[in-house]
Amino acid sequence: MKKIFLGGMLGILSAGGFAGAAASQHTVTATLNYDFTVDNGCSATVTTGCVKQFNIYDITGGGTPVKLYSITAPSGANSAVTGITGTSGLITLKAGVHTFAATAQMADGTESSPNGSTATAEVAPGSPAGFTVVVQ
Repeated sequence: MKKIFLGGMLGILSAGGFAGAAASQHTVTATLNYDFTVDNGCSATVTTGCVKQFNIYDITGGGTPVKLYSITAPSGANSAVTGITGTSGLITLKAGVHTFAATAQMADGTESSPNGSTATAEVAPGSPAGFTVVVQ
């Protein structure tokens, strides 16, 4: 399997607040690059021995990786592809620095190591649930 490039100048991962959402709710957007020259992307006609998707994990703290969401691989890709992007739904994240990881998952379910491609992002604390100001 080819290495996924995530982080630094090759990929962008951000955890941003979502307007109107609960204080701890965020969306996570990951942008990655992948070289499909050896392991092509799955398609309607290629369903085995191919990259099905990329999985995005929160690996903060070094414990068991927590899968956040998946990004479908470009159908039939067979060359280097840059700018593969996906955004999660609303996810509860604690404030602080998080380490995220991206893996490539083949059609048979095998997956690259979450430690192979990582990026960090700062999750800001949520806004107060209520706020009142009295000016006299």
